[in-house]
Amino acid sequence: LGIVYPEISEMQARAVFEAAAEVQAAGIKVRPEIMIPLVGFPKELELQIEVVHQVAARVQKERNVKLSYLVGT
Repeated sequence: LGIVYPEISEMQARAVFEAAAEVQAAGIKVRPEIMIPLVGFPKELELQIEVVHQVAARVQKERNVKLSYLVGT
């Protein structure tokens, strides 16, 4: 689904990273773990991981924060 509609993955990742940035700004240690579900092929996972990294970079730049996070399946 994320391959056909990458905007869904982007929206979900943005929500996670924006929430993490808010929690971190409140002084709470946070480390989100992003799980990519229902992956059939390695390339599919690679593409979805790249989407997550791109969104994380944008949110970190916009909010001027450094977030630690994990991505897996």
